[in-house]
Amino acid sequence: MQHHNYMEAAEYIKSQREHIAERIMQEGGIYLYQDYTGYQIDKCRQDTLYNLQYLAESLMIESTGLWENYIIWLRILLSSLGLGMQGLSEHFRVMGDVLIPLLDHPAAEFVKRLTGSAAKLVLDDAPDLSFTQESTGEYAERSRQYQELLLSAQKRKALKYIDQLIDDGIPFRNIYLDIIQPVQREIGNLWHRNKISVAQEHYCTGVSQLVIAHMYPRMFNASPSKYKVVSTCVHGELHELGLRMVTDIMELDGWDTYYLGANMPNDSILSMLKAQKADLLAISVTFPLNLHKAEELVSLVRQDKDLQPLKIMVGGYAFMQDTALWQKIRADSFAPNADIASKVASSLLEGIK
Repeated sequence: MQHHNYMEAAEYIKSQREHIAERIMQEGGIYLYQDYTGYQIDKCRQDTLYNLQYLAESLMIESTGLWENYIIWLRILLSSLGLGMQGLSEHFRVMGDVLIPLLDHPAAEFVKRLTGSAAKLVLDDAPDLSFTQESTGEYAERSRQYQELLLSAQKRKALKYIDQLIDDGIPFRNIYLDIIQPVQREIGNLWHRNKISVAQEHYCTGVSQLVIAHMYPRMFNASPSKYKVVSTCVHGELHELGLRMVTDIMELDGWDTYYLGANMPNDSILSMLKAQKADLLAISVTFPLNLHKAEELVSLVRQDKDLQPLKIMVGGYAFMQDTALWQKIRADSFAPNADIASKVASSLLEGIK
């Protein structure tokens, strides 16, 4: 069966990925898996399914940047585990050989470009595209100390440390943007390079969430708000710390905020937007395979007559893979971090109210 547009081709790959993965494994077996144990072959099969999901998502939203950033991310991760890249390059060549005959032009040409670039990128000394934002100047040492407390699992000392920073007069904005935010990004990078376990990464994130909640009684006041924002993750998105920080910074800047958090169904989001008569919807996507869900949510908002004046801002790691993604899904703007998000949001609504 052949498909005549990217969306149909992506849906076909997703629906047939088990069968396609088996063909890739079979056709690549003579090169790749002859010395593998059964466990290793099963892991390769799981990775093949995952790679197909990423390729389908990149095809669905027509983004080479999303795919290439994923390939570089994958190269760094697998290299940190001591795996050779020649076999991975061959894997992507075989993936193209299997997929291209199943698809019609232009989807076949796009997939050929994606798999070809992947086969080359894993062998190149490609740049590390980790989105680290290190603290500099007066906050560098404080950031380092906070990170050490997280990595050494000293939760209570981390809470006391942040309390001391507040007592010392460090503004909440700087605690968020120059200490917690860069530390969390570096924690993610340490996991990516196999320096810490996924359990350690989750623990550190949990402590940072606790630290943020611990600051609330000393942080917010009842000052009047000019604008209303509903902030949410899309359905299936579980990473919410970044969105929590964006929402809190906007609260500090005088917004009336309605934080919905992780894994929100579209109908509930639309209901909240209408009930609160929101001026802005802030959508966060961390996991790139959820990007098409953000596109679906934006489309639903655009089709609703009661929500026509609403502005939409997007952010999160997924949108940092391709700077044009926010425009492709018809959002009004994109913000790469919590500080910029508040400024971008205000600029969207200037002159409207």
